[in-house]
Amino acid sequence: MIESIITDLRRAIESITGCRKPAPERRFHKHDQYLSYSLKTPDFHRLMKEYRPRFLELGLKKRLKLAERLLHEHIGELGHAGITVLALSVEQLQPRHFSALDSMADDFRSWSHVDGFGIGVAGPLLLKFRKETLSLLEDWNRSPNRFRRRASVVVFTRQVAESGKFTEEALRLCENLIWDEEDIVRKGIGWALKDNMHSAPKRILSYVKDLRRRGVSSTITLYAIRDLNPEQRQKVLTIKKE
Repeated sequence: MIESIITDLRRAIESITGCRKPAPERRFHKHDQYLSYSLKTPDFHRLMKEYRPRFLELGLKKRLKLAERLLHEHIGELGHAGITVLALSVEQLQPRHFSALDSMADDFRSWSHVDGFGIGVAGPLLLKFRKETLSLLEDWNRSPNRFRRRASVVVFTRQVAESGKFTEEALRLCENLIWDEEDIVRKGIGWALKDNMHSAPKRILSYVKDLRRRGVSSTITLYAIRDLNPEQRQKVLTIKKE
């Protein structure tokens, strides 16, 4: 059943794209080994809605296997389909499944895979299993794999940031990576700081100002202050390295 779903999904994508074969996508993934059918986002979402009943027909064990297989194809849209399967399963996932999720992270091929996983899977798990999820994120934060490192901070965006429950954890894991050489990691830090600015404005703004004084990459600080009003942004931008 798993193989038939993968085969049918691949054929459906090829049908939509005019039998286009996967090719490197360089517009948004210049530095990634990202193969894509160039399927448009609305078409992908429509396809996931169509396949949702087939995904949910499977038990959790088979769904995890399907997600693993889809990610292991190393094709952008199939990887995103695998992450969709995981997101559909998030209410059933437990800490005992974290080793499987950790293995699947080896097959991330894009910052977009990381972000889909962080928002749709790791975020809800963090809200539900704080201690165990933070332990996994700590490991990813120190990983030589840049996608894991990005994942360790982007999980603190969106609903996790809105909760206001993880400000100090987010700052600690961001701090570990402020000198990271990878652009996608720096942007992930900036995103996490930007979203947490809403729930802990004084704490985060003070930290961002400190980053400016320490001469941290402007990729991080400029992203972090995106949602500030013009006057607030200007005050931050006047801060120079000490």
